[in-house]
Formats: sequence, C-alpha cells, structure tokens
Amino acid sequence: MHIFILGQGSRPSERWTEAFPDAQVLRTPLPVDLPGGIGACWVGADVEDWSVLVGRFAAERRVVVHSRHPNDEEGIRAFDAGAHGYCHSLANVAELRAIANTVLAGGLWVGPGLMTRMIRTVRSAQPEGPDAPPEGFEDLTRREQQVAMAVTTGARNKEIARQLGMSERTVKMHLGSIFQKLQVEDRVQLVLCMMNQRTTHPAD
Repeated sequence: MHIFILGQGSRPSERWTEAFPDAQVLRTPLPVDLPGGIGACWVGADVEDWSVLVGRFAAERRVVVHSRHPNDEEGIRAFDAGAHGYCHSLANVAELRAIANTVLAGGLWVGPGLMTRMIRTVRSAQPEGPDAPPEGFEDLTRREQQVAMAVTTGARNKEIARQLGMSERTVKMHLGSIFQKLQVEDRVQLVLCMMNQRTTHPAD
C-alpha cells in the first residue's frame, strides 16, 4: 500500500489515483504512528517541514519526495533527508508506477541531471580510484567493464554510447547485466561499488 502525505487543502490528482488506486491519503498534522503494511510514502515538497517528515519515515520505509518545481538543490536536500526517490509531481501514470517499482526494489529514483551530479560528487571524493576492482568485476565482459567505468565519470547513456561506439539500447542492456552481476540496484550504487564503497539501503 502507498501513502500520500498531503498538506491541508491538498488532494491527489486523478493521475495519482489511477497509478495507485489502493493508496491511503494522510493529511498534516500526521498521527504518531502510520498504518502498517506501507509500501512507500510519497511526500510533497509543498508540505510544511517535508524534509523532517522524510527523515522520520525513511529509516523504516521507502520514501519518495515529489515536487511541482523540481531542482537539483531541492533533490539533494531530499536525499540528504533520507529519501529514496525524487520526482516531478506531474509525472504520468506510467512514470509513477516505474518510480514505485524502482524504490520498492531497493533502488534510487533520481533524474538524469541530478544523478550525474551525485555520481561526480562521489567520484571526486576518491580521485585516485580504487586500488583493486570490486568483487565480481572480472565476471563482466570487456564491454561491460568499459560501460561500468564510463558510468563512474558521470556520463549518461547517450554519452557512453557515443564514447564506446554503440547504441543507447546496447548501453542499457549492458547496464542491466552489470547491475545483476555486481548486485547493485542503480548507478549510484554502481559507482560506490566500483570505488569499493558498497552501501545498502534500509529494508522495506
């Protein structure tokens, strides 16, 4: 079950209702304890003290922050607070469901611009790179290794495709295989893995 955290006077749009017909709506001020069996909490960036709410819930459940005016600074604030996803409030039904599937599977949902910024920040913290490749790296094909290394530079799929002379579709196929072999959920986890700094997400 999904829960929408809304401010007073707000209501979920038809798109949200269609995407999550069984969702429950809670309005601020919230009860001390949320209902059990929650799959994910969706918190609007227009809710008062939204970052505090994210920090309150993120330790025990998956949290997605949505914003009508998304920007990198707000996105970084959301992830700093503990969010597992950050998206536009006007995302369509298919996107909302894709976001839910990603965060509930243990991944992060981050827009491409912010993802690149986050990856480059992680990468810059370890400018010399790891002393040895991560466990499982030798199981990757040569092309998969090239794609994995390209991801650590913050390159997007289109840039990687151009650098390595392949299609974006092929890059996506390689990434799917890389994620599976290295047991990571997303690009940020891949960069941490490549830098020998594996991390785990809280359980659902």
